[in-house]
Amino acid sequence: MYKNFIIIIFTVFFLNGCGYNTIYPNNKNNKLNIELLSLDGDRDINNAIKYYFKRYNNKEGNKVSIVIKSESSKSPETKNLAGDTISYNVSSSVEFLIYYNEIEKTYKYSESIAVNELENKLDQTTLEKDIKRNFGIVFSDRLVLELTKMKWFLSTMK
Repeated sequence: MYKNFIIIIFTVFFLNGCGYNTIYPNNKNNKLNIELLSLDGDRDINNAIKYYFKRYNNKEGNKVSIVIKSESSKSPETKNLAGDTISYNVSSSVEFLIYYNEIEKTYKYSESIAVNELENKLDQTTLEKDIKRNFGIVFSDRLVLELTKMKWFLSTMK
């Protein structure tokens, strides 16, 4: 117990002393007001995206309107000799239609992952939902990065 406490204290002082800083400290420069106009497609991905964008409801920032179309599929990747699926491929794609300062732009992202079949169907369903949620977060993060770059580019053009 005492040894773990000393290790934690030492780690905090070491990280503080070496200049460690988060990549996006409190998102101070990301004053975006994201408004979701419509969400079509896969429910798990859309819910993850909607939850992620709640942190970007800054009324001071420039308004960004987004239309989201998502889809997800599950296809068998490998089968055994009996024809039973051993592993399958979960793939998801999202299309974001952005309206920002009279600019209309489309971003398309897709991800896929190979997953082994689980014996328990409940665990299998939970795993698939977690994968879709994680894909939604990845897609949202990529879009926020693109919006930040677009905002920076437009501010330098003025």
